[in-house]
Amino acid sequence: MKNIFRLGLFLIISFVLINSIKAATNPYAQSGSYGTNCTWYAWKMAYEKGKVALPGWGNAKTWYNEAKNDGYKVGKTPKANSIVVWSNWTEYGHVGYVEKVEGKSIYVWDSTGPCLDKEDPEFIECMANSINEDTDKICYQNAKRIACEYDINDQDYVITGFIYLDEIPKKENTSSNNSSDKNEKPTVVTKSNNNNLSNIEISVGNINFDKNILEYNVEVLNDVDIITINATKEDEKATIEGIGEYELNVGLNEFKLLVTAEDNSKKEYIIKVTRKEPEVKEEIEEDKQEKIVENIEEANENNSKINIYAIVIPLVAILVIIIYFISKKKGK
Repeated sequence: MKNIFRLGLFLIISFVLINSIKAATNPYAQSGSYGTNCTWYAWKMAYEKGKVALPGWGNAKTWYNEAKNDGYKVGKTPKANSIVVWSNWTEYGHVGYVEKVEGKSIYVWDSTGPCLDKEDPEFIECMANSINEDTDKICYQNAKRIACEYDINDQDYVITGFIYLDEIPKKENTSSNNSSDKNEKPTVVTKSNNNNLSNIEISVGNINFDKNILEYNVEVLNDVDIITINATKEDEKATIEGIGEYELNVGLNEFKLLVTAEDNSKKEYIIKVTRKEPEVKEEIEEDKQEKIVENIEEANENNSKINIYAIVIPLVAILVIIIYFISKKKGK
């Protein structure tokens, strides 16, 4: 009995190890700038529902051409068990796993969903017994999830095409003809999707860097007319565009650092530098001095007038008195 027990335990452990080895690894990060990455979710659904482990094809909008280059069948006709590629959903495109097609509708598992099955009897019964908004929320939380329905002719989201997963291209066997090489499985090299920066440095001002924060604002004085932007990447296989020295205009200046991972996935960091307006203290001081000079000149003119009046008025008064006495003597 002990030997049988040990044999059974050995078989169970072997089965678990074999399956863990066979399990493929999703080459995409689960989260990105838009929340759950559609590439991660579409790869996951293709693996779980279509039983296909896709290679890494970079951003969603590049999947169609990359799949075609890798030998996958592609086309414009919607089919179940395929990947739909949208070109303009976001700047990076969008992908999802097509579970079924009915008329002009495709039913897709993608990162913006999944949708709720509001026709499910359990959901209908739950809502019928719900008494307030809190119990409604519980019904929605526990509702069955299904693929979302999309119109293939929707002009808002242009479909590039479909990647068909029913036939997976076979990789060429480049190994030698000996038996040991034939039994070896080809090594799958997964390209890195690390498109993070580890730091951003600028020649003037400070940035409190966080790799998950994609926009920074900096204010500099007017006498700063040139700024140098440097950055370091987390992954040496990634590339950075946008590093260098830039002239600053007065007001808002915007600079972009584009990080491209080895698998061609991209992330953009934005640095907004505001150069202040020139100070006007000197002009104000000159205006003040001019006004002071004008006031002094005006005061001098007024004083001159007062002095003239002070002389002329008494003389006129004396002259009037003299004329009065002369005319009075003549009258006698």
